[in-house]
Amino acid sequence: MNKILVAKYRTGEMQVVSGPMGKQCMHYEAVPAKDVKAEMDRFLSWLNEDTIVIDGVLKSAIAHFWFIIIHLFNDGNGCIARAISDMLLARREHSPERFYSLSNQIQQEKNACYEMLKTVQHSDGDITKWLIWFLNCMEYALIEAEDGMQSVLSKAEFW
Repeated sequence: MNKILVAKYRTGEMQVVSGPMGKQCMHYEAVPAKDVKAEMDRFLSWLNEDTIVIDGVLKSAIAHFWFIIIHLFNDGNGCIARAISDMLLARREHSPERFYSLSNQIQQEKNACYEMLKTVQHSDGDITKWLIWFLNCMEYALIEAEDGMQSVLSKAEFW
C-alpha cells in the first residue's frame, strides 16, 4: 500500500498505527523526518559513550524507547529496537548467551508497548512509566525462563 524505502532513513512524517484498514489506531508519532539524522547522531553518540555511568538495564530501556520514537526506517524499527536492547543487556552481562528473551516478552506485549509509548510520548518528557513497563517485561521474561529451566531440570532429574 505504501512504498517502503529500503536501507534509507525515512523521508516522510510517520505515525505508528495498527489495525485493519479503516479501523486503524494511531499509537504514537515519530520525530519529524527533518530531525531523523540529527536524532540518530545524538542517539548513536550516547549509545556508544563509555564515560557516562548508567545501569545497563536502564540504558537498554532508554535506548529502546529512544530508537522507537526516532522511528528511523519505514518498517522494522521494533525489531531493531529489541536487538539494540538485547545487545546492551549482553554487554552488561559480559556474555553473548542469555537464558531469557526480553525481545520475545516485548513482542508478546506489543499492544501494551504501543500504549506505553503513546502515554509517555505525550507527557512532559518523564519516561519513568516506560522504564517501569520495560523492567516489568524483563521480570516476566526472567520468570518465564526460570519456569522453563525448572521444567528442564525436573525432566533431567527424572531421567
